[in-house]
Amino acid sequence: MNVQTRPLVLLTGAASGIGRATAKALAARGYRLACLDRAKDLLEETVVSLEQTGASVMGAVADVRDREALKQAVNEAEAKLGPIDVLLACAGVGGLSTAIDLDTLRLKEMLEVNVLGVAHAIEAVLPGMIERKKGHVVGISSVAGYRGMPWMPGYSATKAAVAIYLEGLRPALKRRGIIVTTVFPGFVRTALTEGTPFRRPVKMLEPEQAAVWIVKAIDKKPRDCVFPLSARIGMGFLRSLPNAWFDCAMDQAGPQALTTEF
Repeated sequence: MNVQTRPLVLLTGAASGIGRATAKALAARGYRLACLDRAKDLLEETVVSLEQTGASVMGAVADVRDREALKQAVNEAEAKLGPIDVLLACAGVGGLSTAIDLDTLRLKEMLEVNVLGVAHAIEAVLPGMIERKKGHVVGISSVAGYRGMPWMPGYSATKAAVAIYLEGLRPALKRRGIIVTTVFPGFVRTALTEGTPFRRPVKMLEPEQAAVWIVKAIDKKPRDCVFPLSARIGMGFLRSLPNAWFDCAMDQAGPQALTTEF
């Protein structure tokens, strides 16, 4: 495949965690990359490391909360590398909260980054995709968005919102040749999870392992991608529970999950 015909992926949150690992995995598969992040130094480091592998890549500093900055970054990317084939909306933040410490300022940031940030990224790439009648939008939700987790209600709410937002967009975008994939990772060892005071050890994927699943989702274009299998089964079971049964389970699990006060 000629370099210029290889798909171009616009990747938000590319400078760390799952985003950085996925950028490396995509580059290894021959994808061209437009990497976006608000962390300038980390982004530059990521772009340089990708360039050293021979990847076709550019970086642009942009905060997904800033609509105009995202639109400008998309214009830059398309002017330099051509039309964007895939949007991977990977930027996200997280945090714990409980009923005794709602931390609404953190919730506001999560809503702005995790939900509006995804919407802003889609808004920036959509006109070109609609005009070309093709494209692939990949959004990162989480299995934590399957139900309201009592130690992370804000994070659960934002990830549920991402999934529902993408689901609502899917039919109309499909009519215009644009495929929508929602990714639901389980626990991945990133800055979001490393400091979580779990009472018992929790098995986590490394970012590089998560990247393998995400690259596969970009290649295969499924409606949903839920991983790993243990999270798909465990959280799928919780998702299917009648509300009264789920509430009973969380009454027991809530105080036992973390070492912090519940």
